[in-house]
Parts: sequence; C-alpha cells; structure tokens
Amino acid sequence: MNKLEKHILLTILIILVIIASIMIAFKYVESRQADKLKENNIKEVISIGEEETQDNTENEEETNIENDSQENSDEPTEPIDQNQTEPVEPVTKNQTEPTEKTEKTSNNGTPYYIKVNYTQNVVTIYGKDSEGNYTKPVKAMVCSTGTATPKSGTYSITNKYTWRALYGGVYGQYSCRIVGSILFHSVPYTKNGDKSSLEYWEYDKLGTTASAGCIRLTVEDAKWIYDNCASGTKVEFYSDSNPGPLGKPTAQKISSYEEVRGWDPTDPDKANPWKNYTPTSETPQIVDNQPDETNNDNEKNEDTDKSEVENNVTDDLIQENP
Repeated sequence: MNKLEKHILLTILIILVIIASIMIAFKYVESRQADKLKENNIKEVISIGEEETQDNTENEEETNIENDSQENSDEPTEPIDQNQTEPVEPVTKNQTEPTEKTEKTSNNGTPYYIKVNYTQNVVTIYGKDSEGNYTKPVKAMVCSTGTATPKSGTYSITNKYTWRALYGGVYGQYSCRIVGSILFHSVPYTKNGDKSSLEYWEYDKLGTTASAGCIRLTVEDAKWIYDNCASGTKVEFYSDSNPGPLGKPTAQKISSYEEVRGWDPTDPDKANPWKNYTPTSETPQIVDNQPDETNNDNEKNEDTDKSEVENNVTDDLIQENP
C-alpha cells in the first residue's frame, strides 16, 4: 500500500470518527431533552394534583365551617317589626358622657330631654328654658326598670315602632330604642296588635323594678314619648333617692277587674272598655308605687317566663344587658 492509499484510508477513518462523534452527541442531546420533558410533565402532574387537593381541602373546610355555623348557632333571631323600615343597628353602650346636672344640659336640637331615675322608677321629661337649656320639668311618668337598665350615661333615641316584637314572644306598643336592646315601651302584650292581650300582672308592677332592662310605661306615657320625642332626643340614666322635681306618679292596679284588665286603662283607643266600665264592687285602687328592693328577687322568680324575656337582644347584647 503506497503512501497515497494510506493517506486516503486515514482520512476516511477520521471522517468516520467525526460522524460517529456527531451522532453520539446528537443522541445525548436528544436524550437530555427527553429527560427534561419527562421531568417537566411529572412536575406539572404533581402541581395539578396539589392544586386539586388544595381546592378540595378548601371546599371541605368551607363546607365544614358552614355546617358548624349552622349547627352551633344558638343566637336568638331578632323579631322583625311589621312597621320597621330599616335595620336596627346596635348602639355602643357609652355613646356620650353622662350629664352631671340637668341644669347644665345644653340644647341638642330637640324639644325635650329625658331623665330616667332607675332606682325610683320615674321618668321625667324636661323642656327648654329661655337660654335653650333643659331645665323646665314638664312631665313625670311612673315606669318599671330592670337589672339590665343602664345605671348611668346619656344616649339618644333612634328607631321607633308602633308595635314591636320583643324577645320571648311578647309585644310592646309605642317602642322607642334608646341603646342596644333597651327601649321605652308599654307593658308587654301576649299577642301582636291585640290591645286586649295586656299582661295585666306586669301592669300592676309599674313603679317597681320588674323588667329585664327596658323601661316599661303606661300606653299613654309610651305614646307621648313616641309622638313628642324625635329621634336624637337624649335619654340620661341616673340614680337618686329624690324621684324628681315633679315627684312620682301613681299607677292603677287592674288585676282584680277581669272584665277589662286585658286592656291598658290609659290607652286612648276608642274601643278601650275602660272608658265605659262601671266596677261592680269598688273603684280601681290607685296606689303610690315605691321601689321595693326586697321583693325584686321574688318578682323575678315568680314571673321569669313573662318578665325576663322582654328585651329584643342578640347574644352580644345579652352579655352587655343580661
């Protein structure tokens, strides 16, 4: 074999080696790309699986929360008044600072200012003097307060209701919301809109501590506040052995008069049977109701189902006004 043939053979071998190297390199690159593609696919599958698992977990948690909320909810649903036009928002307990003296109470833009002496169970209405301060007592009302009645502080009347469904399946006429679950209203009725279903045994307690916290009044007095004291009228709570500048009014006992006791004697309704009632025995007794602290517990125990279910509350407000 001559030199030329050797040179050609060597060149062919070199070319074959180069081709083989190129093919090996190509195969290697192709294999690496396939591995990467497979790895990416695996990651995608894992990611999708994790997302589906997370979504399922979140859905299960939301379902569990919903079920737990429904199963564990024991809050009483606040009854809705048939005349209510807007939702009732709870009012914070100390909306404004207590007023130390009525004489220093300045004009708040409303005709009247109300003070509730919760120990004497007397409500006194004040009007403006020549300087616009609320120093002129114009009306006193006998009432019944309760354990959850605010002991101090000044609040404002907000919502009003001609008939208000109260907690426990009873109803009040001429209700005015003062703060949270605390309202002015008549002595409760057992039937909504039925003026002949008065809880007469509770009416006889006017002038004593008998409610769960609301301020119970005769229909005449509750209607007076409803008609004359606009939203925004201030209501101050305080305690004093002196019932007030106009004293403490008296309240009529009605339980012994079966024919008419289902009605409030002061209700101005023309259908009120008291208007034409002639007692067969004796004239209804007028008594001077004084606070009787010693009988409060007995009254609560005797009429728990009737007097302690009066307030229209939620659980948060029950903690504030039990």
